[in-house]
Amino acid sequence: MKLKGLVLLISGTGGAGKNTIIQGMLSEEGYKFISSYTTRERRDVDTPNQYQYISKEEFEEKIKTNEIFEYDMFNNNYYGTSRKLFTDGLKEANVVLKDISVMGYKNIEDELGDQMNIMSVFLTETKSVLKNRLVNRGEAPEKIKNRLRLYKKEQAQIPNYHFVIRNNVYLNTLEKMMKLAEFGLGNATLVPTLDHTKVSAKKIDKLASKLEKGKHLKSIKVALHENQIYIVDGVHRYLASLKTGKNVVKQFVDELPLNLSANKEEWAKIFESYKA
Repeated sequence: MKLKGLVLLISGTGGAGKNTIIQGMLSEEGYKFISSYTTRERRDVDTPNQYQYISKEEFEEKIKTNEIFEYDMFNNNYYGTSRKLFTDGLKEANVVLKDISVMGYKNIEDELGDQMNIMSVFLTETKSVLKNRLVNRGEAPEKIKNRLRLYKKEQAQIPNYHFVIRNNVYLNTLEKMMKLAEFGLGNATLVPTLDHTKVSAKKIDKLASKLEKGKHLKSIKVALHENQIYIVDGVHRYLASLKTGKNVVKQFVDELPLNLSANKEEWAKIFESYKA
C-alpha cells in the first residue's frame, strides 16, 4: 500500500522559476519541501533549506551506503536525494515538494513509484526569456551557456511528465500548481469540454495501441478556468492513457474552454470505466 499524501516533483530548465513557485506554495499550509544534498557552495540567492551542503567526500560516502539513491552532477558539483527525506516528509505534510532535474526525475519515479503517490510537473519558458532571467540572477556567463546548452535536451523530456506549464505569469502558474496538488490528492478532477456522447471507443483503442507500443502521443491540452481544470483538447488521448496506465503529458494553455456545460457526472462514470 502506498503512503498517504502526494509527492509533487517539479522540473524545468535553468531559470524556469522552480524555486520561486515552490516558495509560493510553501507559504500555504499542508506543503513541505524536500531538500537535496549538494557539494556546491551556498549562494546568496539560495532559499532557506533549499539544499543540505556537504563535501564531495561525504556525498560519495552516502552513495556507497545507498543513503543517496538518486544523484547527478552539474558544473562539477553533485546533487542528490535521500529516500528517508521523502518518507519523513509525508508524515508531516499532505504534499511534499521536490525540485528535480530531468535526469533525476525518472530515478525517483522508478525508486519510489510503488511506495508513494507521485505527480510530476515541468515548468518551461522560451529560451530567450530563460537567458534574460539567468543574466538578471547574476549567473556567470559560462554557467549560463552551460544551462542553455541543455535546453533542447531538457525540453525533449517533457512527454515523460504528467503536466507542463509555461511559467510566464507567476500568480497564474502558482494557481495552477495549487490546483494540481488538489488533483494529485484526489480532491479535484479534470472535466472535458467535449460532450460525453461523442466519445469514440474505436479511436480510443487505436490510441491505446500506440501507447502500448511505447509511442508518445500529442499532448493533452488543459486550461484552468474558475478553479476547474478543463480538457480543452485530447479527451480521447486522456481516455487511452487511463485505459493503458501509460502517461500522456497534459499541457496548460491560456485559451479558455468554449463549452463549459459538460456533464461532470457522466464523465466521472466514463473515466472510472476506462481506468486500467
